[in-house]
Amino acid sequence: MFRSRGQGKMAKGPFLFDRRAKQVIGFVAILYTLLIIHFSNSKYGKFFNNGSKVLLPTTSHLHGINLKKFSASNGPLLNLREQLSHAFPYDPKSAIPRRIWQTWKVGAESVKFPSAFRSYQKDWTERADSDSFEYSLVPDDHIIPLLENLYGEVPLVVKAFKEMPVNILKADFLRYLLLYARGGIYSDMDTVPLKPLGAWPSLDREKFNELKRENNPIPYKNYDPKRGQLQAVDDNGGYDEPGFVIGIEADPDRHDWDDWYARRIQFCQWTIQSKPGHPVLRELILNITATTLNSVSTTKSQTQALIDLSHAKDYNVNYRDRRGLNETYPHEVAKKSSNVDGTDIMNWTGPGLFSDITLEYMNNLIKENPDALLLNGNLEASSNEPLDTKSTRKFYKKISTSLQSNNVVPWEFFSLMTKPVVVDDILVLPITSFSPDVEQMEAKSSSDEMAFVKHMFKGSWKMEADSNAGH
Repeated sequence: MFRSRGQGKMAKGPFLFDRRAKQVIGFVAILYTLLIIHFSNSKYGKFFNNGSKVLLPTTSHLHGINLKKFSASNGPLLNLREQLSHAFPYDPKSAIPRRIWQTWKVGAESVKFPSAFRSYQKDWTERADSDSFEYSLVPDDHIIPLLENLYGEVPLVVKAFKEMPVNILKADFLRYLLLYARGGIYSDMDTVPLKPLGAWPSLDREKFNELKRENNPIPYKNYDPKRGQLQAVDDNGGYDEPGFVIGIEADPDRHDWDDWYARRIQFCQWTIQSKPGHPVLRELILNITATTLNSVSTTKSQTQALIDLSHAKDYNVNYRDRRGLNETYPHEVAKKSSNVDGTDIMNWTGPGLFSDITLEYMNNLIKENPDALLLNGNLEASSNEPLDTKSTRKFYKKISTSLQSNNVVPWEFFSLMTKPVVVDDILVLPITSFSPDVEQMEAKSSSDEMAFVKHMFKGSWKMEADSNAGH
């Protein structure tokens, strides 16, 4: 799926024999998993409408839908949100699967696997071994068979994946699909783990309970304190791991931020941790599937009968971000490999869309649920901290008004944060957690206690995409 470079010859001997044995065992395990998945999925077949009239609802105009508690009907599943919910129901009480996902054009055993990435991949496999996690590297030639087994009863998702005109879109989409179906940690190949996985706040029971214990719930317009208290820490030993764990990628507190980033607060999607079936991932997959089928040249005309035409712009990537306000832009032009650029990628599958869907889910959460838990220790003043300091408290008035008057979680809720933030079962980590050493936006070094994964920034998709579109 990405570029690859050759490497030198490998040493022979017992080490090579051990590696081949492990490869055979790994292949058998994958084959067994695919068979189990196929058998498991087949039992859902009678509930699904596999015809061409599966509706594609918008993710933005929800009209009273509670995304957290949404479940499929008992009859035929006639829209994609219902199909996804039925195929992968969310259990908030379950544990986060101890599994690591990575993807690449070829497997690690191939001589075409980039030599520059071998040390990164080795770091992840060794970390998985030492922390008792499963590790899976999915090469290109395994993707379609895997998706057809995982999403065989949701064929529009597989169709959308196949129709994507450039590989970086598929790379983004694949991480959401893997985590939604099976859960665990996804991390890009050009990243390295800095600490034991059990040290992450999401997996360290004492750290997460301490986070709950030290911060008072933040009220919002619909908040019911009596019901909200039930979400607090259970001193008798109860503990639910967070369902969705993300970090801050970009927090440019400057007037020209939109010259450099897609969003003022941009959530990181090169490293994500999730339980299977989480509603944020469901909405992402729904949005990306609908957008793809309505935006690409091969399926655009066929999709018009499946979408809500009163909100047709929601399904067209050409209307996203500032491009939607440009009256001279050819918004109805279909997307193909020759005209997909960096703006498309950011708003189709990348961090722009990822940030939008996550915030939209949070806003739906507090509008529809009176017991959502909001914790943000960054808003609490210390004795030596003036109100105008470079901290989240800079936005205290805007945050309070948005929450208590409008039931809106504003982007400011996550700006300049140095401590983890909790929104119901979503854990948001500060920029240092997945972006240490970037030397901007208040990110600290790799040695900081909140630094868990380091991104080496070896990808070049944006330069290629912008060049492709003549930018």
